[in-house]
Amino acid sequence: MEKIGMIGLGAMGRALLERLNLAGVQPTVYDSYAPSLNGARSLWAVIALSAAAVARDSTIVDVVVRTDQDTLDCMTGKEGLLAGARPGTLILLHPTILPRTTQKLVEIARERDVQVIDACMTGVPSVVREGNLSFLVGGPPELVERARPHLLKMGRQVLHMGPLGAGNIAKIIKNLVTGAETLVIHEAIQIGAAAGIPYPEALEMMRKVYSGTILNRWENRFDPSGANPRPRAGTNTFDKDIPLAGELARQYGLDLPITEQLVAAAHRVLKAITP
Repeated sequence: MEKIGMIGLGAMGRALLERLNLAGVQPTVYDSYAPSLNGARSLWAVIALSAAAVARDSTIVDVVVRTDQDTLDCMTGKEGLLAGARPGTLILLHPTILPRTTQKLVEIARERDVQVIDACMTGVPSVVREGNLSFLVGGPPELVERARPHLLKMGRQVLHMGPLGAGNIAKIIKNLVTGAETLVIHEAIQIGAAAGIPYPEALEMMRKVYSGTILNRWENRFDPSGANPRPRAGTNTFDKDIPLAGELARQYGLDLPITEQLVAAAHRVLKAITP
């Protein structure tokens, strides 16, 4: 039976601990921010004095910190995970970090016969508590399968995206799409406001007429064979509607760089597919 450890007990770490508690798992945990440990005690977690101490008591360790540097520090510091990890330990990197950081840590850990894979999380603490967290995982199939039963105690699905670093990349591009939607909406409501439509009314209108994300029918817009990632241009949207939005922005004297870039991108796609 695997013995579970966890580093990082912020909002996401605490939510993961709650899921493990529901599954009857008592992990060994550590956080450099002492107040975060109080919540862990209430969930019957075993409190360690360092990341190295967590590693010494665990066979699988969840790393739930925030940045690339945080991840490097908790792994390679004097009292970091690798200072205490036994041969055969599997470390799961959950933060949204660059794949090169994962690769660097994999190489360092390999010298100690310690395994590392990326297992990025898609969701916020409330999603975790509902049991709807998804893990985007990169690494050798045998390590992903070893981690899968543990991950499914905290989430609802484990998607193996490919080799080491693929989970990192999948999470970053997923968040790119999510963030881009917000930024595009921000520019769109500025056009509406300049024309006299209060932005709350514009947002409510878009919610009422929303036809769903293109991801729910991506096979209609992208080649499902995987031969070419270029989108299939809509008859009106790419050649007329997006350029019209750019023209409106200019008419109202608005500086909307994303809109201008979208107009240019639409022109490039149309040029590429026009015989």
